[in-house]
Amino acid sequence: MYDRIKIMKNHQKVDDFAELITDYDTLFKFLDKQLKTVVEQDGGPPNAFIKAISNLNDWVEKNHEEGMKAKLNEKKGKAFNTLRAKIRKGNKVYQEEIKAYQEGGSEEEQEADAASEKSSSDDDSDAGGKAKSSSGSSSSSKSSTKGKKKKKKGSDSSGSDSDSDSSGSDSDSDGSGSSSDSDSDSDAGGDEEMAREKKMMRWLITDETRVKNEKRDAVKEIKDKERIARKADEGDKKGSKKKGEPGVKSKDLPAEGKQKEEYTLEELHEKVMDIGKQRGRKGFDRAQYMEKLEKLNEHALKQGPLSQLYIMTTMTSADFDNTGSAFQAMRIDLWISAIKKVDKMLPLLKESHRLYKEQMDADGKVLVELEPFEAAGPGQEADEDEPASQMRLQSLFVAFIEKLDDELYKALQFIVDVYGTEYYEILSNHTRFLELLKKVYNFFEETDQPINLGKISLRLMEQLYYKPDALNKAVYEAIKKPLPEEEKGDWEWPEKSDVFMAELSSHVCASKKATPRVKTRASLCQAYHLALHNNFKEARDLLQLAQLAEAVNDAPSDVSTQVLYNRVLAQMGLSAFRLGRIQEAHSCLMEVCMHNKAKELLAQGLAFSKFHDKTPDQERDERLRQLPYHMHINLEILESAHYITAMLLEVPNMAMQSMDPSLKRVISRVLRRQLEQYDKSAFTGPPENARESVTTAARRLQSGDWQLAVDALDGLRIWEHLADGKNVKQMIFEKVHIEAMRTYLFAYASIYEAFHIDQLVAMFELPAKTIHSTVSKMMIKEEIAAFWDESSKYVLIQHTEPTTLQRLALLLADRGTQAVENNERMVDQKTGGYGFKDDQGKGKGGGGRWDGGGDGRKGKGFGKGMGPVSDDRGKGKGKGRGKSSSMPGARARGWENARAAALGRGSQSGGGGGRGWGRA
Repeated sequence: MYDRIKIMKNHQKVDDFAELITDYDTLFKFLDKQLKTVVEQDGGPPNAFIKAISNLNDWVEKNHEEGMKAKLNEKKGKAFNTLRAKIRKGNKVYQEEIKAYQEGGSEEEQEADAASEKSSSDDDSDAGGKAKSSSGSSSSSKSSTKGKKKKKKGSDSSGSDSDSDSSGSDSDSDGSGSSSDSDSDSDAGGDEEMAREKKMMRWLITDETRVKNEKRDAVKEIKDKERIARKADEGDKKGSKKKGEPGVKSKDLPAEGKQKEEYTLEELHEKVMDIGKQRGRKGFDRAQYMEKLEKLNEHALKQGPLSQLYIMTTMTSADFDNTGSAFQAMRIDLWISAIKKVDKMLPLLKESHRLYKEQMDADGKVLVELEPFEAAGPGQEADEDEPASQMRLQSLFVAFIEKLDDELYKALQFIVDVYGTEYYEILSNHTRFLELLKKVYNFFEETDQPINLGKISLRLMEQLYYKPDALNKAVYEAIKKPLPEEEKGDWEWPEKSDVFMAELSSHVCASKKATPRVKTRASLCQAYHLALHNNFKEARDLLQLAQLAEAVNDAPSDVSTQVLYNRVLAQMGLSAFRLGRIQEAHSCLMEVCMHNKAKELLAQGLAFSKFHDKTPDQERDERLRQLPYHMHINLEILESAHYITAMLLEVPNMAMQSMDPSLKRVISRVLRRQLEQYDKSAFTGPPENARESVTTAARRLQSGDWQLAVDALDGLRIWEHLADGKNVKQMIFEKVHIEAMRTYLFAYASIYEAFHIDQLVAMFELPAKTIHSTVSKMMIKEEIAAFWDESSKYVLIQHTEPTTLQRLALLLADRGTQAVENNERMVDQKTGGYGFKDDQGKGKGGGGRWDGGGDGRKGKGFGKGMGPVSDDRGKGKGKGRGKSSSMPGARARGWENARAAALGRGSQSGGGGGRGWGRA
């Protein structure tokens, strides 16, 4: 150790900070190896060790004050900062010894260190085999010479005592002086034993050493008493000027004969700090730790609420020591112990805040500074330079509450058996935590503290937003039942919960330290709660006015907020479905369910794909964002609502496209894919799940058989899980009747001249008023070419639609065109051409394409080209009204021309066989 101290001094001279870090760590490693021998037998570390780390600390702080870091390069500056931080952390353990060394015992310790260092060097020289016969005399002569020099300098007798002790130990170990040395020189084994004995004698505590240590302890005790008395006098002087100041008073001073159980404020805080240092060490006993702090808490009652809060925060911090793993939740017994302590801290916090307010003068200035102390919360270290004020105490209290919320969420998140008793036992603690949250919310609201109120409001929203009013009301009733009468008024669930959630959201947004992410989450929670209670329009307006979609897209790394946004979309879709707003419901649900990834988007399960494997980091992140089971949205209800809305919109759209193939709009690709699979299957049995039931109903609806469609939907379990399932079911069945009538009119309007309203009433079991309004809307939107007669009893059809043969011909032309284009692309890929030839086709207004794709406008056009089916070439002429544009694929068609062609007025088609409805 002495050699390493010398090396460390050399490194100080050359400013080698990287090596100083190694030297500092090595000194502590040497001390750890001899921990039992040094600490238990000698009563503490060697004085040379204390002197070395104290001088190193002074040297580093001096360089820091002089601004050395600015003169260093980047690498050396980083090493300097690391060294400074390591020294500040390591010296805390020996703070008392360093203070004693700096205040009065430096000269004595320096002499003792020199003597012990000298004796160690002599022992090393003896062990190395140098001049064994003269070692004893030389060491004694050197020590006596050194003692004389020290006397000349005016040093104490401790140095000479240490020299005499060292020399005496050398002579004693030699046996009888030099004569025994000469005898021992002849035997090598004796030399080894003598050297070993000398080394052992260095650690022997003699009577002289014990007396010296007792004297040093007595001097230290006297100085400590003087220091406490000096601080007490200063406290009395300040107390005479400022009334009610908490601090050390003269009557609290340690007097002679005072009981040891009584502590001053400073002594109490130092005692708590000493006990707190035991955390994290090997062999730490949590039960004994809590017992010691509980005993000190009895003394803290005399000091006021701040001292009690100091002890309670120290105890609570120990409960959060074992919560470092991302996938391992806090033990529920420790969680319950922590929430009990936090609950006890709330009255103390109220009392301390009351005292703080009383110390405010009329101008809002603090009359008396509150007693500072250090306390570290979960996951953070206390800063000795920053005193703990009233505001810092409250911030620490809020940090405890947030940590309790996170650990309870994590405990529910990683339980595998969600139907077991363990999950429900942990879930029952939500009521206890909600009770604490509401009390803290009331406290910060009464004291008008917007920053802390915003934090607590967001946590309270996250506990309430996903629960319906009936459940929240039941929870409030359960909490209110055992409370006294004066507290029951705080636990009345408001009739208008949306107003209460808006108030919480305003508290979050009003906080000055609220980040955009926090504000976005508060608004999303409010929108979810509105949608949950069928306030679809309000939720939609909130999403649009607050631009929440843009805010979520601007932060792609915030996955939890994206999951919350997806949950809001899903709940808004269900809300619109319950209200009968089919178009809005399908738009919201399609965002979540279209790609069959609802489970992944809502974080309600792990998604597996056979096409690509996930990295370990991706699997870890996906597990961390999973929601607890009690917060899930029923995916079966979500899927059923999505397919039902798609059926009500897509089936009439497909019927209209069969009448007008030019309409290429696809509303739900998911439903069309299911219908194609249904048609391809050789055998279709009874439906086994919600998807198959809706697909069967859609196929029945296409054929106009609404009764079978209703029977297929009647057995879905969605009606049982909805809050007002019977009314929603009746409303959806009425929608099925209406869409069946619309599908019937689209499919058979080209066959009939007119429809009687009584006939439609009998066929679809709808009121005449509903049928009249539905058909009128179809006329206004130009979905059907019809009009009412004078009596409004008949729907007169205008036969401008193509016949069935014409529709099949158009369909055949479309498929032939697609085949030709596919062949053309294949040839282009092989030959590198682009399909243009100037010598094979001409068309007026055309672009010279080989298939004769001309652009005939306003009545006349001529085309020549290959027909879509056969290889024969043909010519055609056509005259018609309106405009038509040339389309790739050897055919041009406008819906106006088709209507005119059906009436015999003629139409034209540029290219592709030159067909026209009038003549071809």
